[in-house]
Amino acid sequence: MSRPEPLPLAVVVLTLNEERHLPDCLASVRDLGRQLLVVDSGSTDRTVELARAAGAEVVTHRFVDFPSQRNAALELVREPWVLFVDADERVSPELAEEIRAALAQVDERVAGFWIPTQNWMWGKWIRGGGWWPDEHLRLLRVGRARYRPEIAVHEVVELAGDARHLRAPLVHLNYESRGEFVRKQLRYARLAARSLVRQGKRPRRRTFLGQPLREFWRRFVALRGYRDGLDGLFLAGTLAGATLVTWLLVARELRRQAQRRVERVPDLAEPPTLDVSVVIVSYRSRALLGACLDSVRASLEASGLAGEVIVVENGSSDGTAELVRERYPWVRLVAEAENRGFAAAANRGLRLARGRVVVLLNPDTRVVGDALGRLVRFLERHPTVGVVGPRLRYPDGRTQPSRRRFPTLLTGFLESTLVQDYWRSNRVLARYYVADRSDDERQEVDWLVGACLAIRREALRSVGLLDERFFLYSEEVEWFWRLRRAGWRVVYLPDAEVVHVEGGSSEPESAFRQIAFDTAKVQLYRRLHGPLAAELLRAFLLATYLVRLARESAKWLLGHKRSLRWRRMVRDWHALRSLLRPAVVRSWATRR
Repeated sequence: MSRPEPLPLAVVVLTLNEERHLPDCLASVRDLGRQLLVVDSGSTDRTVELARAAGAEVVTHRFVDFPSQRNAALELVREPWVLFVDADERVSPELAEEIRAALAQVDERVAGFWIPTQNWMWGKWIRGGGWWPDEHLRLLRVGRARYRPEIAVHEVVELAGDARHLRAPLVHLNYESRGEFVRKQLRYARLAARSLVRQGKRPRRRTFLGQPLREFWRRFVALRGYRDGLDGLFLAGTLAGATLVTWLLVARELRRQAQRRVERVPDLAEPPTLDVSVVIVSYRSRALLGACLDSVRASLEASGLAGEVIVVENGSSDGTAELVRERYPWVRLVAEAENRGFAAAANRGLRLARGRVVVLLNPDTRVVGDALGRLVRFLERHPTVGVVGPRLRYPDGRTQPSRRRFPTLLTGFLESTLVQDYWRSNRVLARYYVADRSDDERQEVDWLVGACLAIRREALRSVGLLDERFFLYSEEVEWFWRLRRAGWRVVYLPDAEVVHVEGGSSEPESAFRQIAFDTAKVQLYRRLHGPLAAELLRAFLLATYLVRLARESAKWLLGHKRSLRWRRMVRDWHALRSLLRPAVVRSWATRR
């Protein structure tokens, strides 16, 4: 039996890491239209490879929100009609036949068709709560349809013409588990909150109770979600909770905007004229900096990149500036008069950078082979990635953990605290350290340890530089948090390698390091989780200093390694007295 002629139709599939769903999706639309287009958001799995193997045209477009992505796809369509299908959806044979019949006799006044969606969740067809027939405008006449950009979730189409209704369903394999449903609704809540903020919506006090209750009533009662029993109750309750989260996020963002209203994002000083700029902030690093600069030069030569190296000497008196002037005249040296903190020094170098890619590099590192070239080329091939980082290795060759998820409320009470000393194997820290994924696997992460980071210039322009209120530590976490919220992706690239002498620029047992690290952690929690979480964390950390001080004092009295115990007692005493205030960190730094 001969196959029917393809329709004057483009089938568009939006993807991000959809290797599991995409083959069956593309098989369901094979030969339906004359153009098969996959618009990818920068997948790191086999999505692009599978799409091309199926004969699809693949275009990469950075994801900002769903309407922007769909409108960008409309610009790429060459046919008079377009059908949008998600990767976890299937066009049933009945729907394909109905589309053929509809387009064969379509009236010129018609600009789109509503298609019912048959939603399957954890193996069950959900019929209540608005999940059936759940119609969407998916078949559109090109040139007479666009998505409203201000509505980021559950996109709305504006049609210049009439719309008709099809009867055959689009099969949607929606969620495989309840946990997946909850995670997706929280992601939608974040997108919806951004959209509401852009629209100028402001919640009132009654919003936080009234809107969730209204959503629950609508889903469970008005739309008869009760017909699905406990599943309907779960779905309605989760969506009501997501509504509450949405408005809480709106309120939090409005507070943050008010705090930042007087702040301005500094522009980068010069337009890019080079492939890469390597920015190194050095403080008391003379013993290690030479090997770092030698490795950078060798890597630039091996990669064939046009690059520059900027060293910001951050007010130390160990002769680092003299070393650079005498032995490395090709390095652009910026000698600061005083130590204003890592973030301020790094920003000084970033403002001077002329590269399309800027690499922030610690002085206690050695770049291995063509690592710089690998990082830069990866960013060139993946325009949706804002930052890529290499595999870090200890000097003995072991992989140094550098991948992280953003800290949850509980993470700060465990990570690098007295609790971790006695409870190392726990699920909270395993999640934080991304222990569930291999170091050998290229992967998208929330943030990366800042020993070596290759940053796209456009990402710097879109989110700004490092927050200089952080003197030392956590400044990269806060910056990655802004970066991810702006829609940029962060990727760990194990094929590029850098040796990192961890702690080479600081003293592991010093009171200053302890105070700076925990003070920055409190500042970070204020930014990510609000003032209440920050103050609870501060009180907890101060309490742990008391416990550790008592422990070290007891061991000192028993005569156990008295020199070590005394250093730790002094460290914990100074940390306790500091109250973890940023002003103490800056004052201490000027005395060192």
